[in-house]
Amino acid sequence: MATAKLNNLRVLVTRPADRSAEFAAALTEAGATVSLQPLLDIAPLSSPEHSEAMQKSRSLLMNLDSYQQIIFISVNAVHYGLDQIDQYWPQWPLGIQVYAIGAATAAALAERDIAVHHSAQAMNSESLLACADLQHISHSKILIIRGVGGREHLAEQLRQRGAAVDYAECYQRCKPDIDGGQLRSLLLKHSINIVALNSGETLAHFSDLMGEAALTYPVLVPGDRVADLARAQGYQIVIQADNAGTAASLAALRRYAESNSSIHH
Repeated sequence: MATAKLNNLRVLVTRPADRSAEFAAALTEAGATVSLQPLLDIAPLSSPEHSEAMQKSRSLLMNLDSYQQIIFISVNAVHYGLDQIDQYWPQWPLGIQVYAIGAATAAALAERDIAVHHSAQAMNSESLLACADLQHISHSKILIIRGVGGREHLAEQLRQRGAAVDYAECYQRCKPDIDGGQLRSLLLKHSINIVALNSGETLAHFSDLMGEAALTYPVLVPGDRVADLARAQGYQIVIQADNAGTAASLAALRRYAESNSSIHH
């Protein structure tokens, strides 16, 4: 069967500016029209606002060799986390199993010559938790490298299995400088008929900016958790990808395009 083209889709990509290029290029190649408007920005931690988190992370990273497993949550965790780790560990400490959530995160680690444990196919917290090597971790020390705040599910589950879990928070997520009126104008100007929202946080920001009008837009979201959030908020059309990766997102859009021969908004 021929692969469905996405020619009738006009997609707003809302990923952070430095994380949107691959997805936007793949959409364009598949025939979609793409507009970019980040609804989340990534920035280094700043003092004095994050002084406590910065001090804690510095202390944890200086003692990196006391951990048996390290989990990088995202590409941003790799960039910001390894930049800090390099200050204290010119050579990577031996004997640590490194895990990544998402193929892009695993690739970012490989680019920095960090070997990822064989659960590199874990595309979200739930699939990582299913990894055989993380089932029997009683008395293990695990470090999760992430941004400030975020979901607690991964750490909670690992602790229930007997592990001691710490967070090294190495960056922050910020709301970009756009208001609801500007976003509505952009959506209308480009006749957007799909809004790609790759996290629960981005979904929440889109909803806040757009109000009730948000619910009329078909939204592409990753996984059961974010899809359930969107449905609970009242979104009329929720296009659920298996995860936030480019391949899964394109597959979900192709299924949507195949089942909607006349797409409009």
